[in-house]
Amino acid sequence: MANGFTFLILIIAGLACGFVDSMLGMGYGVTAVTVMITFGVAPAVASASIHTAEAAVDIVSAGSHWKLGNVEKDKAVMLLLTGIPGAVLGAIGLSLLALNAAKPLVAAVLLMLGLLILYKFTFRWKPKSGTPKKAKKYTKTHLGFLGFIAGFIDTSAGGGWGPVLTSSFVASGSEPCKAVGTVEFTEPLISLAATATFGYMIGFDAFLWVIVIPMIIGGILLTPLAAYLCKKIPHRWLGIMIGLWVAILNARTLISSL
Repeated sequence: MANGFTFLILIIAGLACGFVDSMLGMGYGVTAVTVMITFGVAPAVASASIHTAEAAVDIVSAGSHWKLGNVEKDKAVMLLLTGIPGAVLGAIGLSLLALNAAKPLVAAVLLMLGLLILYKFTFRWKPKSGTPKKAKKYTKTHLGFLGFIAGFIDTSAGGGWGPVLTSSFVASGSEPCKAVGTVEFTEPLISLAATATFGYMIGFDAFLWVIVIPMIIGGILLTPLAAYLCKKIPHRWLGIMIGLWVAILNARTLISSL
């Protein structure tokens, strides 16, 4: 059982993860699960516990981004239609197997995407145009494929919905705040699907509730502020921050995997 000091540390950890996740559209699951696995928690239990906390935090984040007009509804619907089945299959796979073989490949691809975003917003930004270039128009098939892959990676690797989708949308020319808002708006249902599947596969009693509860408390405190900052920060600087964060997260994952 966690003592008072540990409880406070977990609240602070949840606060930091929730803030970064809501402002940049990624980082909660990857960061939190990495910490838990480092301390010897089984991957399935770590992913299950963090997705439970993330589901609650993301509901607040989703509402904040929706209220601020950061959500592209046409993208959100298609992402959910395929992302939920992907998340369920990923949770089943992680519960039955150790799905670590694909992590270096996924991390390498996302690292390159992060560096591409960083390059575009640092060196190719055109102030007069308002955005680096016209945003790419996604087909339903493309969105469906992205949603399924992101959902599967998210639950099987402990995080990935944000890094895969936010980086893909920003790299293709979407406004950073719209990319973040759309991803954050869809994430609660992905996390809930993962939580329900993990609960069925390994039992809800296996979840580390002593970690989940303070992570939820900390996570929701600054989430509305993070969504507001996402809306107000200039596109160029938000794009640079997203690219840098994607690169850092996946460079660390790639190094640890190899």
